[in-house]
Amino acid sequence: AFLITTYYTVVMAWTLRYMVAATTIEWGMGAAGAEGAGDFFFGTVLGLSGGPGEIGAPLPALLIGLAVVWGIILLVVHKGTAVIGPVSQVVMIVAWTFLGILVVRGVTLIGAAQGLNFYLETDWSKLASGDVWFAAFSQIAFTLSLGMAGMFAYGSFIKSRGDVNNNALITGFGNCATSFLAGFAVFSIVGFLMQSLSIGVEEVASKSVGLAFITWPVAVSMLPAANAFFGVIFFLCLFLLGLSSAYFLAYGGVISPLMDKFGWSRGKTAVGVCVIGFLIGILFTTNGGLYWGPDILDRAVAFYGLLITGALTCLVVGWVFPASRLREYVNGTSDFHIGPWFDVMVKVVIPAALLFVVVYGGFMQDIPNSYSGYPRWASNAIWGVLIATLVFSFIMGKMKTRGRGD
Repeated sequence: AFLITTYYTVVMAWTLRYMVAATTIEWGMGAAGAEGAGDFFFGTVLGLSGGPGEIGAPLPALLIGLAVVWGIILLVVHKGTAVIGPVSQVVMIVAWTFLGILVVRGVTLIGAAQGLNFYLETDWSKLASGDVWFAAFSQIAFTLSLGMAGMFAYGSFIKSRGDVNNNALITGFGNCATSFLAGFAVFSIVGFLMQSLSIGVEEVASKSVGLAFITWPVAVSMLPAANAFFGVIFFLCLFLLGLSSAYFLAYGGVISPLMDKFGWSRGKTAVGVCVIGFLIGILFTTNGGLYWGPDILDRAVAFYGLLITGALTCLVVGWVFPASRLREYVNGTSDFHIGPWFDVMVKVVIPAALLFVVVYGGFMQDIPNSYSGYPRWASNAIWGVLIATLVFSFIMGKMKTRGRGD
């Protein structure tokens, strides 16, 4: 959780930079914006170097944005769940409102139907692709904060007789519903660009960060009216959604577990985690930061790390705890009950599926081909980070627990 937060906050710093840029459509209007959005992102915003071996220096705008993000996180997590709960409610209501505005604007644009057809049309043949399963498992693990202690920490604050099954369903459904709704905002814009630029969806729907920081700015520059307004709204929405995830990761995945483990006070733990997170994040504000943060480190911890941790968690809970005991407990607190199928899923199906995807990603993709075409030493860094993270987690688990500080 901590490593993910260190580069996740840098991506949020990008959104702050784009919020400022959107006020004047800094990347250009109309055709100029369509041609210049990529150069603006990689050149002006990131100052991207030629590869992971060229780290360079921190970019002042991103460094300031990173400090602002960590400062906000510190203000929120310093007071614990008493503040996190109310803040989350306000942030999510505002974010959903902005998301609704973007959806309404998107679906009313010319060509939106093309993008939505691509979004909603099912291609069953893709289920035979290991790449699809690899991306799907890692994505849902990340968005639900599975395998990174956050859910365990927040679950500990539920009342002893709280409805566990209902809370779990609401969390999963709310997450997926938000993602599904966001898809309408994104792919309606994709369709608009397909119509406006007379190009195919493959040329518009960029992968990874390109969709948010290149495709959307292009669309904003070509809107018939209120370009700056919708540009600011989009990146503010991204920032708010990212903020809710960031302080969740920082508190639930790092600060709360450290308090429980070592008995440290909330204030000192929060300051220490935020300062260290900021210092590590400086690396990702450099010219080579994109390679090391949202790419190499993300591949190590958010892909392989989360899936391996999830599989190990299922094996321990399923066979050692065991799963039947857990099922009996949660059924005793809930209005609706889960059946014996839960035991089979936790003990066999889920860990087998996760480990298969990990093996596929490693032995079929990254090991033989070198990840993303990087030099072999950079690709090997993925495995170094992954092994170091797992070893560190094991050592932390073996250390004596002193109890909660406050």
